[in-house]
Amino acid sequence: MTTQTIPRADIRRALLWGGLLAILWVAVAIIRSGTTFHLAPFLVAAAPPVLFTMDDGFTADLRSVTVVGAISAALALGTALFVSAVGAMEGPAFEPFPTSTAEALVFAAVGAAVGIGFGWLWSR
Repeated sequence: MTTQTIPRADIRRALLWGGLLAILWVAVAIIRSGTTFHLAPFLVAAAPPVLFTMDDGFTADLRSVTVVGAISAALALGTALFVSAVGAMEGPAFEPFPTSTAEALVFAAVGAAVGIGFGWLWSR
């Protein structure tokens, strides 16, 4: 039985894009604290697994896609909590959510699930 290695450069590149989106979200949220950026947590969580599986010349396995999705979910959840803690998430939330922080946490989880699901479908 051979061991399977995960290409670190591909993971780093995908997570770098997620990190850049998180930094952009923090910067814009601090500048415009009265605005809720509803799709930001979704994009931060969904982009890395999607970009990871769409990399040219690479076939992603399900475990690698799941690892990238879990890391990006943690990144999105941490960024949402940070933006909320610094008081830069003062805008309104969609109707079923009590606060914009709760909305961001749910959107981050949904984004990670969508990104992982897309990655699983794409990598088959």
